[in-house]
Amino acid sequence: MNKNVSLTRRVALGFALLTVLLIAGCGVHLYHALKLEMSHRDQEELAGKISLFRKTVAYVPDLATLRKGPGVLTHFLIGHDNLALRVRNASGDVVVDSPAALPVVAWQGLTVGSKPLGGAGADGHPWQGLTAAGRLADGQPVQLEVWRATHAQQALLEWYRDQMLIAGALATLIAAALGWLLVRGSLTPLVALTASAQAIHHHNLSQRLDAGRVPDELQGLVQSFNGVLERLDAAFAQLSAYATDLAHELRTPLGILLGQTQVALSRERSADDYRQVLSDNAEELERLARMVNDLLFLAKAENAENLLSREMLDLEVEAQRVCDFFEILAEEKAIRLEVAGRLRLQADRASLRRLLNNLVSNAIRYSPHGESVRLTMEPSLPGIVIDNRPASPLPDDLNILFERFYSRGDKGEGHGLGLPIADAIARLHGGELRAERREGRLYMIARCGA
Repeated sequence: MNKNVSLTRRVALGFALLTVLLIAGCGVHLYHALKLEMSHRDQEELAGKISLFRKTVAYVPDLATLRKGPGVLTHFLIGHDNLALRVRNASGDVVVDSPAALPVVAWQGLTVGSKPLGGAGADGHPWQGLTAAGRLADGQPVQLEVWRATHAQQALLEWYRDQMLIAGALATLIAAALGWLLVRGSLTPLVALTASAQAIHHHNLSQRLDAGRVPDELQGLVQSFNGVLERLDAAFAQLSAYATDLAHELRTPLGILLGQTQVALSRERSADDYRQVLSDNAEELERLARMVNDLLFLAKAENAENLLSREMLDLEVEAQRVCDFFEILAEEKAIRLEVAGRLRLQADRASLRRLLNNLVSNAIRYSPHGESVRLTMEPSLPGIVIDNRPASPLPDDLNILFERFYSRGDKGEGHGLGLPIADAIARLHGGELRAERREGRLYMIARCGA
């Protein structure tokens, strides 16, 4: 079947085909049932007539009497135009014969019990018969044959068959038409649903399909479609906010670069002045390069799980190496770096070190002098917990810490991508990064596995 055929046409044709099969099956069954019933009744009637004739011939004195007065038997056939009688003697000679053109049956001797007969007469009409032996009053045996013309039954069956075919054809046409109308009516909610879906564009992704106007069978489809719209709406909103934040973050360094360059070019300056401008520009360009690299990492991290090179790592050793790297920065603020616990897990070494670098540097940057930063391995996660006492008040909603370009410090200290990158790395490893506030300390809980 052509895949482009409409659903309405498919269902209507299928409904019509089902109707044809059902009517054909019922018609065949009823036809054969009627045929068997008519044959059964004919056999009963023939059996009754044979029994009657056997009893009657028992009172006939002899064959001569039967030849002279066959009416003793044939009067039972009055009013039964479709019945006929034939009587033979023990030699097979016909004693009494019907005027009807009965089938010619070869003589096979006297019958023991009863035996069915059949055949076509000289006029070609079919006959059905029954034969049995009887005895006259003088003891002579005779063979009785009772015949019934069956062409009327066959004509009735043929008429019944034709009527069934006509009724089946009409029923099929009616079923196809009703099926078409029924399906078209049933698909009205789907048509309306399609129109509603087509009306949704990128500027109105907040619009949802009305699940209350569709049948139960389409509820799952509508809910799934609305779920897709919600995810698309959230993705577009995130993309729009991301573009806005990116433009805002890039505007400041680009403005600085442009302003410094324009001032430097406004008049002749010394080589030292030009070197200073280039040095300042290089610093801003390095900051921009770091921002771009971090943004590229975040973009790749969305679908980069299969690019991870996992290996068994000792998380305590990795944490200690990160602490050694930040030891000088921590000493400038008299901050103690403490590592506790042991844990081995499957992870990508480079990504894990970047996660630890971002969390530790962030904790050192926002801790007051003389405090401590603790790195605790937690096998129950599995992962690591890094806690510190913040130097400034934390926001009420700690989830804001993981938003891109959010920074609690001065603009020169970072561009607000460290924690989002750490969160992306944790999710790449099948975990998550979350923040908790306990007894005045900020806990960064990094789960790096299931």
